[in-house]
Amino acid sequence: MPPWFEIAVTIAAAIAAVFFFAKYRETAAALHESERMKIKYSKDLDRYRDTPQLRALRDALIGERNLPVDDEGREQLLIRDSARKLVHITVQKRTAEPVSGDESVEYTAAGEARTLQELEG
Repeated sequence: MPPWFEIAVTIAAAIAAVFFFAKYRETAAALHESERMKIKYSKDLDRYRDTPQLRALRDALIGERNLPVDDEGREQLLIRDSARKLVHITVQKRTAEPVSGDESVEYTAAGEARTLQELEG
């Protein structure tokens, strides 16, 4: 083989290798981004999956829906935690009172009065 042909083949192989590794890096980056988005959307889906359950819990706790009551008068509740495992909750005594928009609600903790803040997710 003439030397110029060997040099041309070597240069062509080097160029092909550069393009191959560039495409490999691009594909690896796309797969990494795809995995990241899958995890993000999975977490969003879990949050939205919990929404009907949380609405039902809210309605049950403020008295718009009835919770099952056992023979001893305790209300029973079955709900999933953040790890999606079932948790059984028993409510002994529950009171729900509507609050007007400008009224503040206070409770006593450690002997001092504190203002109750609205629960936010």
